[in-house]
Amino acid sequence: MEQALRIRGVWEEVATAHCCRPPEEVKAAYGAAAERWNVQLDERAVTLSSLYIGASSYWE
Repeated sequence: MEQALRIRGVWEEVATAHCCRPPEEVKAAYGAAAERWNVQLDERAVTLSSLYIGASSYWE
């Protein structure tokens, strides 16, 4: 459960700070955030999520 909360924290941090930015920048932010939160992220999930966060404004 704690690991899931930390992974969600990484996603929230990246999604709020890097929305609509280039996917490469979002992916780099995931790496930095994962290191700060001390979690391992699945590379495929990071890539797909980076494309989603970077390419769209899901807040609308």
